[in-house]
Amino acid sequence: MSKTEPPQQDDRATVATVCLGGCSGCHMEFLNIDHDLVDLLEDVKIEASHMIVDEKGVPEADIGIAEGVVTNEENVEVAEELRENCDTVVAWGDCAALRGIMSLRNDDDPDEMIDEVYLDKADEHSESPRDDVPVPALLEDARPLDEYIDVDVYIPGCPPDAEVMAHGIEALLEGERPEIVDEKLQYD
Repeated sequence: MSKTEPPQQDDRATVATVCLGGCSGCHMEFLNIDHDLVDLLEDVKIEASHMIVDEKGVPEADIGIAEGVVTNEENVEVAEELRENCDTVVAWGDCAALRGIMSLRNDDDPDEMIDEVYLDKADEHSESPRDDVPVPALLEDARPLDEYIDVDVYIPGCPPDAEVMAHGIEALLEGERPEIVDEKLQYD
């Protein structure tokens, strides 16, 4: 019988990301750090991200990152779970930080929007969400993340520059709070 060594403890910081009501542009832009992503992964373990895993629920993590505006009841639940399970919550991009372009729908009635998208513009292959396809109920207005949970760090932009997002994570790993000042990322 051979001896097996115990598994080594992973000392990397953990990160969980979520996309609320939005386009996933922040996540896509983050991938533009290219080879620096490999270096970042030496210090960070991604516990969950809709870009790589299709699982429900937000695991416990050191850093929780949300992109997108809170636009439906499911977004509220995900945001609350992110806050509950993550030590530091980051609002990535204008939608999460400021409400962004997705809030243009705030002047319209949510039920009328659903009817227009799923019924009025439907063809013979379309299904109404009010039949068999569940769609989370829209909130009256799309709102930024901090109207539902406490946010620790804001990284605005549509999307923020990939390097700004990466430096923001690096600052958090060093125990600093990144802050945007005169369009440049600075640390405490």
